[in-house]
Order: sequence, then C-alpha cells, then structure tokens
Amino acid sequence: MNVIIAEDDYRVSLLHEQFLQPFPQFNVTGKALNGEELKKLLKQAQPQLILLDIYFPDIHGTALLSFIRSNYPHVDVIIISASDNRDDLLKAKRHGVYYYFVKPVTASDFQQVMKRYLRDYEWFQEKAPFQPKDIERLFGHAGNQYPSDKQSELPTGIDVITLEKVKEQLTRAKEGLTIDETCNGVGISRTTARRYLEYLVSISKAEPKLNYGVIGRPERVYVTTED
Repeated sequence: MNVIIAEDDYRVSLLHEQFLQPFPQFNVTGKALNGEELKKLLKQAQPQLILLDIYFPDIHGTALLSFIRSNYPHVDVIIISASDNRDDLLKAKRHGVYYYFVKPVTASDFQQVMKRYLRDYEWFQEKAPFQPKDIERLFGHAGNQYPSDKQSELPTGIDVITLEKVKEQLTRAKEGLTIDETCNGVGISRTTARRYLEYLVSISKAEPKLNYGVIGRPERVYVTTED
C-alpha cells in the first residue's frame, strides 16, 4: 500500500515514517513539504493513503482535501495536524477523512489507528453483504458508551480507540486497575495511562481508590463504576 507523508517539517515526517515501520503493508513512496509537492507526488506515486498535515507555507490542508477528492477519490486520508480548529475538523469529516490526529501523536496511538485502518481496508475487499453492526462500527455510532457530547468532542489527547481499550481493561479488572497494569494491558506509557484513567473518572465511568496493601506509599487504583 503506497503512502505519501505530506508534512512541512521534515523531522516530523521522518518520525511518522518510523511509526509506520512495524507495518510491512505500508510503503512510503514520497514526502511532500508543501501543497505543490503533494500534487506532483499524487501523479507519480499513485498512493492509497496520505498522511496529511494542515499547515503548509503555500496552501491550507483543507483546500488540498477538495483537490484530492476531486482528482483522486480512491485515496484515503489521515490528518495529522496541530490544528484544533472545529472548522478544520468539520471539513475533514465532510471530505471523508479516515481519522484526525492532533499533534503531538504517540507511536502507540498512531499504530492503533493504523491497525484499525488495515482491518477496514481488508474488510472492504470482501464480497459478502454488510450487516447493520458494520455500519455502527465504520461510522462510529456503536451505542451510548459515553455521553453523546463526549463521544463527538473528546478532549485533546484522548483518542476513542485507546479509550475503548482502557475501558475494556478496567471492566475486566474486578479488583481495580493500577496505572502500571493499564500500561501493560494496553501498551501505553504511564503518563498516557494516567490521562485516560483520570478522564474516565471525570465522566463518572471510573472512581479512584487507594490501596494500602502494598508496603510504602499507598497505590492509586481505578475501579469501574459500571456493572
């Protein structure tokens, strides 16, 4: 699967290329530092996927979305940008962007999305009819696991895929979950684990308790509030 990385900071584009290395399915065929380079690469590289920044010196990324959709409708787009502008997010949604990352992006969060992208890509190659559950999965309306406003407007630094994984680990841990256990179960850093657990506390999906059974400082344990 040919991939173009469109990013005006070459160091960041190299980092994102490193994030792709665990996936032999992806082949980075070019890097674009601005909009004009991206347009040229689109002709040459025949990509299936573009990792697209929004801020370029010559053109805004959302304008490039219109160009891509008009001329290369088969190409998938994942945005990786520092922009938290709602208008940019809305335009991304309307142009069929697969996912929107707000920088900085961790390797763990990035690779989880890419795993899902590959699963979806392979699913669309199958010939069997789809089921109603597939609509819910692909369009992100799989029930009321979180309040509707939180589901659609998760705060910066909270990704819905990682959130689902943390919540799943929390549900399994009947005696509660520590930060270290979350790190090992989900494959994220301590800082990230703490952020997600505290977010679940903030929306009343978990509550913190202190475990005094360990010698030394009491350990913070997170317990699900759902049956």
